[in-house]
Amino acid sequence: MLNNRQLGAYLAWAIHGRKTEQWATTPTRRGPSRDDDYKAWIRTLPCCACGVEHRSEAAHTGSDGGMRMKASDYSCVPLCSDCHTQAPGAYHRVGKRAFEVRCGISFEGVVERLRQEWGRKCA
Repeated sequence: MLNNRQLGAYLAWAIHGRKTEQWATTPTRRGPSRDDDYKAWIRTLPCCACGVEHRSEAAHTGSDGGMRMKASDYSCVPLCSDCHTQAPGAYHRVGKRAFEVRCGISFEGVVERLRQEWGRKCA
């Protein structure tokens, strides 16, 4: 059940499309870094495992998440849905090391290369 303040904030958002001051101030975020622009860029790249284009998802590969929290967005690599989750040999089905060995890639190397490229792109 919503209190009056929560209801007012919701209605301001739902009707006027704007946040109230209460919603506009976001508390300092804890945990791994988030960057929606970076993930959007990752999704434009071909799958780093099979090379298919226009179907990539931003797959988190880092180990800085934990406790049901995704790793940093800067650990993302482009993987198509088959390589990411769907196929029998997919990353989330076989695990990080087995996937890297099967595909002959190093997520650490791919992440480093992508971060350098992103840095040049944003400079």
